[in-house]
Amino acid sequence: MNFLGGWVLFLGLSLSSFYAFPSGLPQPSDFVMIPFIALMLLMGLRDDRGLLQHRFILIWLAMVSWVTLVSLAWTALYQSTGFLLFQMFFLYNLLLGVSLARFLFAAPSALMVIRLALVIALLVAFSAVLLDLLTGRARATGTFNNPNQLAYFSLCALVVVLASYGFRPKVSPLPVLATVAVIGNILAASSLGAMGGLCLVGLAWVMANMGKARQVLRLLLLVPVLLVSLFVLDTWTGGQVQDNLDRRFDRAPEKVDGIYADRKYERIVVFWEYNLLGAGEGNRERFRPFGGNEIHSSFGTMLFSYGLPGLALFIALLLAALWRAPLYFWIAASGPLLYSVTHNGLRTTLFWIMLVVLWHCRQRWHEAPARTSVSRPIVSSGLPWLTGP
Repeated sequence: MNFLGGWVLFLGLSLSSFYAFPSGLPQPSDFVMIPFIALMLLMGLRDDRGLLQHRFILIWLAMVSWVTLVSLAWTALYQSTGFLLFQMFFLYNLLLGVSLARFLFAAPSALMVIRLALVIALLVAFSAVLLDLLTGRARATGTFNNPNQLAYFSLCALVVVLASYGFRPKVSPLPVLATVAVIGNILAASSLGAMGGLCLVGLAWVMANMGKARQVLRLLLLVPVLLVSLFVLDTWTGGQVQDNLDRRFDRAPEKVDGIYADRKYERIVVFWEYNLLGAGEGNRERFRPFGGNEIHSSFGTMLFSYGLPGLALFIALLLAALWRAPLYFWIAASGPLLYSVTHNGLRTTLFWIMLVVLWHCRQRWHEAPARTSVSRPIVSSGLPWLTGP
């Protein structure tokens, strides 16, 4: 069952960068993951690996329960099912997260399955990004619906890939390809927030590798490879990447000045009473003239849509995932979280996968002897085709 689940997970994550439907709706990867969830939950009935004893899982369950309660209350009040669509994303990501946690505990090669699948997903997106750049698109979208989705996905994927190596990857094709693809995707998307997040993830990578001379040498060897790759990319596209970045940085002061209105934070202030218990995420016409689009912030959405209890549980979940982790774990996670201040990433499944992987790797970091790194490859007879780097 773990063998079959590993293949389904691999397929689902490999497709995770491919968007076929409008934003706000499930994508092909979400449907592929349903059999994986069913398999893991079925196996969990026999052996749940003690998941319900972990604070991280219990807080996540409490958060989704509160989101469900708020959504059902507004659904009953307005006789509208629009609130439930958003709740379904929370429920789906919880079920997938618990299933993934069980798989990580049960299958020694689970991290390699996730790592390889995400590198494939990143390369698929990067291939489409190259086509966007060659056609002169101002901001690349790759296989996504908009540049922000491309940038956020790439940022979360990089954290997961690095965490799977214990943030100490070897200078080998897989991590190099992943890093080049992530940097290329983020620069082509020209997302200022993602660039800031990328710097934090890079800082975490450096901090994790400062302990030993060999690790520092690996890092120094990788830097020129990345710089040459980016130079070749910019040259090959006729300077399109540099032009995009120049335009975005020219607009940076305007973007910063307009955060309050552009990101819909004004709705939180004008309709402050909803911050107590939450307004749900449907029927935004209630908030005229500040309705329209959703609040472009994960933290702002949790506060306004699910109140102080929802925001408190969300923050508690983040703390539970990283509690007692090394500092570089916290800094790496802060990259996507920084991006979440000005973008709503709550429906992005890879964000929740990132939290599960960080939580799992943090536990392995504590359990492993001092001489052992969580980045040590584990070869499993159950998945012999994933014994690579």
